[in-house]
Amino acid sequence: MNVRVRPANEDDIPSLVALVQSIDTSTGMFSGRPLQDQSTQHLTERFGQILRSERVLLIAADEAGAVVGMLSARDDAVGAIDLTPVLHVTHLVVAPGHRRRGIGRSLLAAAVHLAEDAGVEHLLATAAAGSREGNRYLARIGFAPLVVHRIAPTSSLRRSLGMTDVAGRMAVLRRTRMVRAQRGGFASRAVGRGA
Repeated sequence: MNVRVRPANEDDIPSLVALVQSIDTSTGMFSGRPLQDQSTQHLTERFGQILRSERVLLIAADEAGAVVGMLSARDDAVGAIDLTPVLHVTHLVVAPGHRRRGIGRSLLAAAVHLAEDAGVEHLLATAAAGSREGNRYLARIGFAPLVVHRIAPTSSLRRSLGMTDVAGRMAVLRRTRMVRAQRGGFASRAVGRGA
């Protein structure tokens, strides 16, 4: 399919909203969990925020100008000690009626150009663990697994780790407040908890 890939702008927001509303987001394909609010108002606000952020939002438009795909990209780095610069690609989406026509490849090719222009040698693609189709597609075109991110609610971890002791919890909170007051910030809060 002949598509034109370009950066999105404010005029594209209604088409981006329609694209997201045309797909099944209950599988958690974006963030590992279903979209909490798929309303037009919420999505319009979010796309406006994304366009004003440091992310690049690429869209694929068909010959008639209809938005049939999108991809979000931002500069990032991976590694704990020696950081490797990457272009982090997320939200690779193609409209259901336009899949298997090379639109995803066109969007990724544009992302490769962005990375090369920035002097970045690697792309990092994120797909939800439950998105079998998305993960297979990325593997097929050459993306290899790097790390597995796991997410858990703090309330579940509290139970799993046996942290139900109220007195112990209060002591941790007091220590955290004292450390935060002395040093400030999130990192010192983790140190105060013994993490």
